Amino acid sequence: MPKRSAKPKLGRLEKLDPTDYWQTQADFQQWLMEPETLELVGETVGLELTLPEADTAASTDFALLAIEGDESVLIAAHLGSPTVADLGTLLAWAADAEATTVLWVGPAFAPEVCHTLDWLDQTSEVTFLGLEVELWSIGKAAMAANFIPTCGAVDSGDEAESDEANAADEAVAEMPSPPEPEPLSELQQENLDFWSGLCDRLDRQGSLVKPGSPSIEATMGFAIARAGFRLNTILDRDHGSLYTELLLSGIDAQPHFHLLAQEREAIADAIGLPLIWDGAADQACMVASALTDADLSNREYWPTYQAWFCDCLERFYEVFFDRIKRLDANGYQPLPRRRSDTVTEALILPSQTRG
Repeated sequence: MPKRSAKPKLGRLEKLDPTDYWQTQADFQQWLMEPETLELVGETVGLELTLPEADTAASTDFALLAIEGDESVLIAAHLGSPTVADLGTLLAWAADAEATTVLWVGPAFAPEVCHTLDWLDQTSEVTFLGLEVELWSIGKAAMAANFIPTCGAVDSGDEAESDEANAADEAVAEMPSPPEPEPLSELQQENLDFWSGLCDRLDRQGSLVKPGSPSIEATMGFAIARAGFRLNTILDRDHGSLYTELLLSGIDAQPHFHLLAQEREAIADAIGLPLIWDGAADQACMVASALTDADLSNREYWPTYQAWFCDCLERFYEVFFDRIKRLDANGYQPLPRRRSDTVTEALILPSQTRG
C-alpha cells in the first residue's frame, strides 16, 4: 500500500461579492488607504506607492492621492461598477492633482468604460489603468483581495498575453497549498455566534447599519459616513458590559471630537441614551453608550442584548451620520483648556481587538 504524502490539506476558495465586506464607499476607500493595500496595488501595477505626508489622501469621497517618487498617482475608488458618467469626475480630480497616473479601482468595468480608458491611455500623456478588485475567502475565516489589470495601460499583444499566461500557470503550479484554517477557539465561536445573530437581526429589520461578515473577536465594526469614523459594538465579558461606540481615528480625531463635543447636549437629547465622551487619546477618540450587568454566558439573554445593539446602532447612525459628513477639521480653533471645559466622563474600554 503506497505511503500517504504528508502534504497540508487544501483549503476551499470561495469568491465573495465585495459589497458583502465593504458596505459603503467610505469603508472601501479607507481600506485602499491602508499601507498593506497600497503595497498590494503597487505590486500589481509595478509602482512603489505611498501616501503624501500632508493629509490630502482622503480629500474626496471619490479618490485618494498617492505618490510614486516625485509623481502624483490618483487612485479612484468605486464600490459599485464604474460608469462612463463617472469619467468627468475622474478627469477633473486627475487634472486638479496633476496626476501622471490614474488607477481606477472597482468590482467590474463595463465594455464602454474599458473602451474609453483604452482610448484615454493611448491618446494622453497620462497613464490610465482600470483595476478590478476580487475578494476571496479561504475556509471559514481567512479572506484575501486581488487586483486584476483590466483596461487602459494593459499590454494586449498576443505574445505578451501568452508569456503572462505561461508565467501565471507556472506561478500557480509553484504556489504552496494554503494551510487549513485553525479551528476556532470556544470563545471565538461564541463571538461568531453572537455577531451572526446581530447581523441577522439587522438584516431582518432592514437597518440603515449594514453588517459585513460576523467577527470572531469581541469587537465588531460597521462603516459610517466617511473614512476615519467607525461604529463598534463591544462585548466586555470581564466587566459584564456591552458598549456601542463611535470611534474617531487618525490625525483629525481630536478636532473632529471637539467639534462634535460642542453639540454633546443636543446629540444626547437626539440619541436619548446616556453617553460617555472620551477624547483623551490623540488619534483615537470615542463617544459611547453602555449596558451594564450583562450575562453573556447565558444564551437566553442574547436576543435582548442583540436588540439593544440594534437600537443603539440605529440611533448612533441617524444622529451622527450627517454631522460627520459636515465636519471640517480646519474649522476647529482650540481654546485655552479650562477645568470647566473638559469632558469629565472618560470611557475606559477593555483591551480588545477592534473589528
